[in-house]
Amino acid sequence: MAFKTGFSKVCITPPLGAPISGYYMPRFTKGVLDDIYARAVAFDDGNKKAVIITLDLCTLTEAQFSLYKSTVADFCSIPAEAVFITCSHTHTGPMIGKDFASELRSDPGYDNSLVLAIRDAAAYAIADLKDTEIYSAKSEAKRISFVRRFRMKDGSVKTNPGIHNDEIDHPLGTPNETVKLIKLVRKDADDIFLVNFGTHPDSIGGEYISGDYPGYVCSGIEAALPGTKCMFLLAPQGDVNHVNVNPTPGEEAISTIDFDDVPRSLEHAKHMARVIIGAVLSVCTVAEKVDAGNISYATKRVKIASHQENDRLDEARQINALYSAGRANELPYDGMELTTVVAEAERIINLSKGPDSFEFILSALKIGDLVFGGMPGEPFTEIANRIYEGSPFESTILCCISNSNGPYFPTTKAYSEGGYEARSSSLAPGGDDIIVGGMCELLKEMK
Repeated sequence: MAFKTGFSKVCITPPLGAPISGYYMPRFTKGVLDDIYARAVAFDDGNKKAVIITLDLCTLTEAQFSLYKSTVADFCSIPAEAVFITCSHTHTGPMIGKDFASELRSDPGYDNSLVLAIRDAAAYAIADLKDTEIYSAKSEAKRISFVRRFRMKDGSVKTNPGIHNDEIDHPLGTPNETVKLIKLVRKDADDIFLVNFGTHPDSIGGEYISGDYPGYVCSGIEAALPGTKCMFLLAPQGDVNHVNVNPTPGEEAISTIDFDDVPRSLEHAKHMARVIIGAVLSVCTVAEKVDAGNISYATKRVKIASHQENDRLDEARQINALYSAGRANELPYDGMELTTVVAEAERIINLSKGPDSFEFILSALKIGDLVFGGMPGEPFTEIANRIYEGSPFESTILCCISNSNGPYFPTTKAYSEGGYEARSSSLAPGGDDIIVGGMCELLKEMK
C-alpha cells in the first residue's frame, strides 16, 4: 500500500481580552495581527498512522500535553505515542490555564474550545490522506538568529544586554542557522512543506495576537507556492533570539526598542520570515528523495536533579516581595537584568521544598529514513548540535517544547557563566548530558 499524508489547520485565535503568555508582566489581547492555528500533518504507511500537531502557543503544562494527546488518540483511534504535539513558542499567543509567572488564568471556555480544535485538526488531516513521496533538503537563514548571552567586559554574563552596548566583549556560543525542509509531494493534492528552524519567536511583543515569524513563514510559503500547505517546526533555541547587538542601519530601522531593551516589531518578524522563506525556496526544487518506509514511534523517560539554592532563600523572598508589591523600582536592576533576577528568585522559592528531581519525556516519530525528535522545554543550540551529531538518521528534525513540559536546558558550562537561562532554570548542572545521551539512545534504538 502507498505511503500517505494529510494536512489541516484549525483557527485557535482567542477572544478580545484574553490573557497573553510569555512575559513576567500581564498582557491582554487588544486585537489580532494575524490568526493563529492548530496545524496537523497525518502519516499512514498502510499499517500504522501518526500525526504531528503544531500549536501557535508559547508553552503547555505536562497535564495539557497529556490531555491533548489522549483526546486525539481516542478520537482518531491511534496510540497516544503516535500523536506528536509541539508549540511554536510565539510570545503573542494566548495563555492556557494558569500563567507561569502570575496568578492569571485563561478562560475555561477558550481552553475547552482549544481541545476540540486540536482534536479536529488531527481528524481532518487523517481524512485528507493522499499518496505521497517524501523529499528532504537544507539551507541557511543568515543574520536573523543570534546568541543572546554575552560576556561583558567586566567579566559578568548578561542575556540581551541591548544593542550598541560598548560593554559587550563577546557572545557565548554560535547560532545554528540551518533551515531544514521536509517536502511531501502528494498525488492529486496540495504538497506539504515542513520547515524546521530554531530561534526565539519573540520578535513582535505587545498585546496583539500573532504567530510571530513562524506564522509568517507558513503564510508566506503558501502565497509564494500556490498549491502548497506549510507547517513550521521550532528547533531548539534556548540561547538564541532575533536580537543583533550590532545591527546595520537598515536592520535597526525596522524595529523599536521595547520595555526590556529588546528591539521588536511586526516588520522584524516579517523580515525573519522572508529570510527563511528565501532559504526554503532556494532548495525546494532540488530536494532529495527520502525512503518513506514504515512508521514507528517511541518515548524515553529521563530524570534530572533540581536546581535548589536554599542558602539564598531569604534574598529570593525579599526580591519576590518587592516585585509582587509593584515596587520593582526599588530593586537595582532594569530591563532583562530585572527579569533575570525576578525569575531566579521565583525559582529558588518554588524549589525550596523540592522536588529533588524532575522527570521528562523524550519522544521520536520515525518514518522510514526520516525521524522527528521531540524535546521538552527549551534546550540550548549546543545540545541540539550534539544530538544531530549522534543521530543515526541523516534526516533528523529536532523540535523543542514537544510532547512534554520543561524549562530551559542550559549547557553545564552556562551555570558557571550566568545569564537569564541558567539562573532561572529549575534544573541542576549536568542536565545537558542526560538529555543528549537519552535522545541519542532513543534514536539509535529506533534505527
